[in-house]
Amino acid sequence: MRIDKTGKIIDGFFALGNSGAPVHLLDGPVPVLFDAGFTAFARAYEKDIKSILGSRSPVYLFLTHAHFDHVGAAGYLKSVWPEMQICGSARAGEILSRSGAVDLIKELNEEAGQLIRAWGVDSIYEPPFKPFGLDLVLAPDDTIELGREYTVRAISTPGHTWDFMSYWVPEKRILLASEAVGSDDGSGYIVAEFLVDYDVYCSSMKGLARLDPQILCLGHRLILTGPDAKRHIRNSLEQAALYVSMVEKLLRDEMGDIEWTVARVKAAEWDPRPLPKQPEPAYLLNTRARVKNIWERMQKKRSKKSRVQDTPG
Repeated sequence: MRIDKTGKIIDGFFALGNSGAPVHLLDGPVPVLFDAGFTAFARAYEKDIKSILGSRSPVYLFLTHAHFDHVGAAGYLKSVWPEMQICGSARAGEILSRSGAVDLIKELNEEAGQLIRAWGVDSIYEPPFKPFGLDLVLAPDDTIELGREYTVRAISTPGHTWDFMSYWVPEKRILLASEAVGSDDGSGYIVAEFLVDYDVYCSSMKGLARLDPQILCLGHRLILTGPDAKRHIRNSLEQAALYVSMVEKLLRDEMGDIEWTVARVKAAEWDPRPLPKQPEPAYLLNTRARVKNIWERMQKKRSKKSRVQDTPG
């Protein structure tokens, strides 16, 4: 099943706020949140969380990575529930402590808020992104006990970013993988989300596939259940390989010119897509990172091939 709306997914598990950038809630004796979306949706997240928890407070907020569209409302939610512990990887904590990174998160959330407002979305939260730090730094394979019912296991899944953590709830076979498994734009096209290393991205994805999740939460738009969850990961790997082949060809055509290649990728991939879609500044930032990554990979392969050919027989 492909679920593209917020609300109850199964008993005790919910997608809240806006399906474009949801916050996920696992309810139980120790209620927890996953990711914090856009700053513009901060009040929507609060409203939906309170509609389920009432006067109870979420105990943890688990962050997958420190990108603007996954941490945007974290500081706001922390102000609503001061005892809630914000959790993430050590690399995420380091990023969130950098003034330059905080400024970029704030800037991109402001741009996203303007775009969301132009789409006619009501109840936009107007104040800027509120900086915050991590209360709990998670190491790979750390497991957090949530009373006697559930556990959350942190899984290091770099490739989209180096700070990326996915989260596995084995008792319900829920995998919160966000962009570690690519992003379906709603039509079945899966955006290849490697920004730092394509090969590492694929390795992380293959590791997640071995968990055989029954509920797979993407970072945006969709939650996939049953056979659709397994199918998505397989298709994501295949489409990422096709994307790399396309960009390699464009880079050869453009003689390694990154900006011209980015423009051609955008014309083929982003321009024809209907709204709502990723804000253009964020898309360009990510596409530039992907293209650079592919170009560097091509250069390494070329250098390795040259060394092999030059080695005396």
